[in-house]
Amino acid sequence: MCCFFIPTAEAAILTLTSAALKNNCNPGVQIFRRHANGLSKLLAGGSLLLALEHIWHGEITFHFPFITDMETPEDTAVMLQELADVGVPMALLVTFAYITFSALRSFFAGHASAARDLSGSAK
Repeated sequence: MCCFFIPTAEAAILTLTSAALKNNCNPGVQIFRRHANGLSKLLAGGSLLLALEHIWHGEITFHFPFITDMETPEDTAVMLQELADVGVPMALLVTFAYITFSALRSFFAGHASAARDLSGSAK
């Protein structure tokens, strides 16, 4: 119902952090900014698609309170439980997958450049 709020919040925090570090010339910070921007785009895109799916199924409306789980105080407890049970693991899984694939890409890029160096030095 509102599980996409957590990944959206993470994307917003990463975007703001990246913008705050924009003028830092440290190469490590620039690498972090590049990865933060990539992860932010991944999280925001997934959150947008999930929000559209929730609109399609009527879980989000265009009149107050906008989220059907906030109509009564009892429903709000269910919403908060969903944020904890679905939103947090979803955001953590996407972040873990992004870090894993970035590490694998860096690992294999290092092996590819080492192989190019070896084949270039044999000539």
